[in-house]
Amino acid sequence: MATVYPLYSSSSGNCIYIGDAQSGILVDCGVSCKRAVDALRQHGIEMSAVKAVCVTHTHDDHIKGLKVLTKKYPMTIIAQRTNLDILADEDKIAPSCEMLEIDDGQTISFADTEITAFETWHDSPASCGFTFLTKDNKRAAVCTDLGVVTDKVRAALKGVDMALIEANYDKQMLINGGYPYPLKQRILSDHGHLSNNDSGEFISELIEGGTTRVCLGHLSQNNNTSLKAENTVLQSLAEFKRNRDYMLEVATKDFSGLAVVF
Repeated sequence: MATVYPLYSSSSGNCIYIGDAQSGILVDCGVSCKRAVDALRQHGIEMSAVKAVCVTHTHDDHIKGLKVLTKKYPMTIIAQRTNLDILADEDKIAPSCEMLEIDDGQTISFADTEITAFETWHDSPASCGFTFLTKDNKRAAVCTDLGVVTDKVRAALKGVDMALIEANYDKQMLINGGYPYPLKQRILSDHGHLSNNDSGEFISELIEGGTTRVCLGHLSQNNNTSLKAENTVLQSLAEFKRNRDYMLEVATKDFSGLAVVF
């Protein structure tokens, strides 16, 4: 069955696996290779099952483990051209690593999966999310690191069965916290991150459109808690009944043992 494993999903490191014990795809590797491999094995998945890594963007919390991972395990990197160039030019992947370009709105077939990229607004040279159509005809989306939900994002996620959505910060925690003012402004901007409130509003739209499995991800280490994210999003979903109309999970800030079947 189609399953999303949010192995790590926080502001300190991101690594998500979509697939099963035989075959699947990672989205980002922003933790060490060892942590990624160990996390997969805790779910009974060996690295031989991982066929590719889809890279959303080149911030360190999404790529820090790629160099060692691609040295030790042969696999394909799938990303926008700008990000492929950065990974190669800045020595972030093994020189022998196969690279496959995917453009905004483009769909490619890889490892029994149809992968579609969609542009996101974030303060990096290029940034995207991905949707995945699995071999059992289920659609999942990974959508983090976006300061605003654009029409392009809405169109890409319309009708997905499962969505991992950013709920990065609680606005009051961020405003009242110890971050420097310019960093606070960056996070709050349209090219920053999605707040708990904005995440809840978007998830309400998705559920209205038929999405039944949701996982909150990319929580800030300093400006959010799992409980705040969950409770804030639930307020936006008051018109729906949890565990009847939808199922909601929250990826923890460290290793997550979650396996979201959809």
